[in-house]
Amino acid sequence: MLPRIGITGSIAPSRIGTRRAFLNEPYLTGIRDAGGLPLVLTPAHQGESLRAFYEWLDGLLLTGGEDVEPARYGETVRHETVESVPERDALEFELLRWALADGLPVLAICRGIQVLNVALGGTLYQDLATEPDRPANVAHNQAALDPPVPRVQPSHAVTVLPGSFLAGLVGEGERAVNSMHHQGIRALAPSLHPVGFAPDGLIEAVEANDAAPSSFLVGVQWHPEELAVAGDPVSRRLFEAFVTAAAKHRTSHGAP
Repeated sequence: MLPRIGITGSIAPSRIGTRRAFLNEPYLTGIRDAGGLPLVLTPAHQGESLRAFYEWLDGLLLTGGEDVEPARYGETVRHETVESVPERDALEFELLRWALADGLPVLAICRGIQVLNVALGGTLYQDLATEPDRPANVAHNQAALDPPVPRVQPSHAVTVLPGSFLAGLVGEGERAVNSMHHQGIRALAPSLHPVGFAPDGLIEAVEANDAAPSSFLVGVQWHPEELAVAGDPVSRRLFEAFVTAAAKHRTSHGAP
């Protein structure tokens, strides 16, 4: 049986007058190509159906997308750029609570790293481009550059700290990454350790303070799924390590 990876999607109104559930395909192909079975979770999964679905999982992938509702980190909306989907917040915070309690392997991407940080007690910059208390010499949304940089191409460097769990997966030092976000970590949650930084000092990768080779709790601000689809071997290694951790979790817990 392939390791079963739950991947979170979102919801939005459609042009035909109903709501649609959606997820960018590279998340699915990234897990599939790494040897996992991708399973999509959306805000339509609630209550008993959500818990039943969760019980199937060997790993949880939190994906990119809308902004975390500022109320979840004790703030009001201060920027017109903030767009939240409360139903998605409810889904992901619940799933993450269960996953952390059970030691389920978690990979958190873009919005996902922000969900992880807020769930554990951290806060966010609501809009990096307009915050007065941080450097602004790095373009964190490459789609807004002139000309725009395609999603599958890197646009700035991230420095991965030597000796970190993440460095053991992707290598230490500078790594070229893509960047498609307007928010980021402000105050880091106490139980997380910063292990990757953009040139302007923004935290771009985190892991558990007690990270060890037998565990997997990693968050990255960039989009390795897009780079993996484009053939980047480093990004593929990250997905492969995540799926391997999910397989080990499955075996150690005697899952059917």
